[in-house]
Amino acid sequence: MKKLWVLASTAVAVMGLSLAQTSVKVGVILPLSTVGGKAALNGIQLAADEATAAGKVRFEIVSVDDGNAADKAVPALTKLLTVDKVDIVIGGLGSGPTLAMAGPVKQYKPLFLAIGAASSLVENAFTGYDDFFHFHPWDYHNVAAAMDFFKYLYGQGARKIAILYEDGPFGSAGMPTYRKLLQDAGYEVQAEPFKTNSGNFTAILTRFKSFQPDILYWIGYDWDALPIATQARQVGLKPKLIYGAPPAWPIGFDKNPNSNDVVGMSAWLPSVSNQESRNFVAAYKKKYGEVTEEYMAPMGYTIVKALTAAITAAGSAEKDKVAEALAKVKLNTPFGPLAFKPSDTGKTKYQGFDSSIWFQFQYLGGARRQVYPVQGAARPIRYPGSY
Repeated sequence: MKKLWVLASTAVAVMGLSLAQTSVKVGVILPLSTVGGKAALNGIQLAADEATAAGKVRFEIVSVDDGNAADKAVPALTKLLTVDKVDIVIGGLGSGPTLAMAGPVKQYKPLFLAIGAASSLVENAFTGYDDFFHFHPWDYHNVAAAMDFFKYLYGQGARKIAILYEDGPFGSAGMPTYRKLLQDAGYEVQAEPFKTNSGNFTAILTRFKSFQPDILYWIGYDWDALPIATQARQVGLKPKLIYGAPPAWPIGFDKNPNSNDVVGMSAWLPSVSNQESRNFVAAYKKKYGEVTEEYMAPMGYTIVKALTAAITAAGSAEKDKVAEALAKVKLNTPFGPLAFKPSDTGKTKYQGFDSSIWFQFQYLGGARRQVYPVQGAARPIRYPGSY
């Protein structure tokens, strides 16, 4: 009888746990064929699995591919909202597709949790939509972090910057402001746009040769990194520093000799030493058998962790209750503390991270090493670099 009682009580406990677990279907829209999109989905799924295993929230993740293109993003999002009938969406990695999604989002009114989409054009498009939570820093946060670095380089003798930027919202939105800030800091600036996804930069890089820039700065996506680094060498452009700011870097770029001394900005690397970062790295490696260097993985992980905390606090998967609870979430993350507040412009009611999470790294000896800010550097920056 005693054994039967133990079994029965265990069954009741398990049943109670099951009944207490809140189930929620979440739509995820990402460019799944890209490095950043894959990393983001991995982080999202990892946190969802952890929440389900802990008995707090049972997630059903429905993912669609936006192809990093506006004409694919809108029907993919519409499918999530009308066919899959989700009312919580995680996505918006690329600024162009996210800008196109603003209309359907306002029409169908999901809780939209933006993982990327740094362009201030996106911020303008979502102004006044209170169920929009933007986790990633905006472009003006990125500019602030980059400007701090460029002022440091000015002290090292840099005087000329050539900027190669994609002609979509991500690259072009803040360019007039950016140019002025650099000029105010004492730099001569020459900037030219390139067609998004073109892959051919030879003509622009050749024109930059006569300018003789100390810094070649490109603003684009992961697939632009290797062509730019390669074609700069092919045309004989010899800056003292090649600097890039994509949301992700291509797999294997570190193994290519043309990556040597290239500098970039990131919000996270697996070498970040806070406890939440160490926990994430261990969990990611256990699940996927590898360690990622893409910050979109912990960004996706952080979003689902915050969503789990909100659903648990709300005791419900009902969108409005979750949104109300999410606004109050305070969370330690691989990037540091997270708490929502209005953005610097006031146009976003719920902004997560800002410029404080950014740092600069350099490809040195086939690995990314943090080089700035100086006080947190793993290695001194190589300036001038060898290109």
